[in-house]
Amino acid sequence: MTVRQDILEKAAADLLSIPPQIFRKIRRKLIKTTLNDIDAGITPHHFEIIRLLDKEGELHVTEIGDRLHIARAQMTQLIDKLVCLKLVARRTDVADRRITVITLSEYGKAVLKEHKTSVMNAVRETMGQLSDQDLKDLSDTLRRLQDILSKLD
Repeated sequence: MTVRQDILEKAAADLLSIPPQIFRKIRRKLIKTTLNDIDAGITPHHFEIIRLLDKEGELHVTEIGDRLHIARAQMTQLIDKLVCLKLVARRTDVADRRITVITLSEYGKAVLKEHKTSVMNAVRETMGQLSDQDLKDLSDTLRRLQDILSKLD
């Protein structure tokens, strides 16, 4: 194995290990903490769907599942719950009636807006356990990672 192949192999393994760590150590805890006051059983996956729809406007169910790495069968249940809670709306794609398009409802937008502040406060509180130097290093590293990942297509 060449030096480049060795570096590429290590970088690929490291990159694949990051999302699960972030999800396990930070996101799940923060989202559950901030959404406890919604007595509707919203899970981190529900919140991620709402956030993605807020960012993208509308998406096909399969696009949501692909972007969030959620299985098709699970997507159906997640979307059904969000529709039932009136957080999202489901409609048929005009161009292809076989495709279902999901959009964030006005109520969903209000819930998301209300909880963005709670999420940021929970992130700040959790990160507050780190030293100033650790926070600076983390911030610098995350910005550098964003820059590097933006070069990928």
